[in-house]
Parts: sequence; C-alpha cells; structure tokens
Amino acid sequence: MSKSLLVLGGSGSLGSEIVRFFKSNGWKTISVDFRKSDIAEISLTITSSNEDQMKSIENELTSQNIKVDALVCAAGGWTGGDSNSDGYLDSVKKMIDMNLYSAFGAAFLGAKLLKPNGLIVLTGSLASIKPTSFMIAYGATKAATHHIVKSLAQPDSGLPANSTAVCILPQTLDTPANRSAMAGANFNDWTPLTEVAEKLYEWSEKVDTRPTSGSLIGFETKNKSTTWAPICLFK
Repeated sequence: MSKSLLVLGGSGSLGSEIVRFFKSNGWKTISVDFRKSDIAEISLTITSSNEDQMKSIENELTSQNIKVDALVCAAGGWTGGDSNSDGYLDSVKKMIDMNLYSAFGAAFLGAKLLKPNGLIVLTGSLASIKPTSFMIAYGATKAATHHIVKSLAQPDSGLPANSTAVCILPQTLDTPANRSAMAGANFNDWTPLTEVAEKLYEWSEKVDTRPTSGSLIGFETKNKSTTWAPICLFK
C-alpha cells in the first residue's frame, strides 16, 4: 500500500520538486495551492489559508478516506524593508498572509489528516534566528513559524499520536525566482531543491532518521556541498 504526501504550496518551486520526487518514489501526492499542480495525483486549489478554505480541504480529503503519512508546508514568500520603509505595514500583512497563515494552515491540516507516527515539516529561515532589520516582516513571520513547530512537538498540540514536527531552515534555495533576483550570485552556494526533497523523503520513509520532534534543522550549501545541522534556540 503506497504512502501519501500532502504539500501545502505544492505548485511552487520547492513544493513542485518535493511532489515530483515523492511521486517518482511511489508515493501518492496531494498538492494544495493557489494554482493547479500538473504533477500531483490530487490537486486542490484554494484562494487563501483561512479557516473555511482549510476546512474545505479537510472535508474533501476526508470524503475520499485519505489520511497522509507526511505533510510539508512549502508555501511562503519574501519581501524586504525596514520599519521606516514605504509600504512597511503592507509588507507585514503580506508576510503574515504568505508565511504565517500557511504555517498555521499546515498545522490545522496535520491535526486533521496526518496518520499516527506521521511527519509534518514547516519551512522557516536560517536568517531568522538572528535580527532581520532589513526584512523585518519576513524575519518575524519565519521566527513565528519556528515557534509553531516547537509548540506542535508538545503532547497536547492536537497532532496525532507519535507525530514528528520539524522545521527546515534554508539559507538560500536555488529557485528560478532567486536566480532572476540575484543573477550575479554564486549559485554553487545555493541549495538545490532536489537535495531538500531527498532529505524530506528520507525522514518520511525512515522514522529512525528523523530529527527529534520540535527540531529546527538549518542547512546551507558551500561550493555545492550542503550541511544539515540542528539549531538550538530554546527547549
């Protein structure tokens, strides 16, 4: 019997690669995003990450008797700006919508759809373990995502029994958008999306390889070599 993966943000660059990799290894794949996925076996579209939309996803999958072994939140975005920038408060709302609501939405879906012993992965940011005055809204919402994962690891979080909640903290991902925005950068120091998908697949397939629930796992690439390591902010 094949295992099932749900990716919130499954049509984005990272989400699409995760869906593709798991599907190529025999997993049933489900994408939830603002636009249809051409890769996932089940593609559900939403217009926001609000409660009504998340409940509609829960109801649709429950009606098909679908529970998932792994759930990944690959949704999110970036915007810069300090507290004196034009449009600062608009950027705050944008980052809350893109980064924080999606993380909360993934937690909701995990509580409703994840199987016991399942894995839920949220996407944080390595930059956000320190002050981010030049991109304060982005940093704050990613730091809050780190907190969500720490909270999900607690026994009374609402997740199914023996679930593992992990937050991945990238430095810079090698995406088309990043290449367009930073065309002069050294791409050898960016993490390929396939490496992220491979790591998540390993954790999903082999329970004994997973980090401790509540872990923040940072990773960065130098000269095409990627290092993964836990980040300890608080217990």
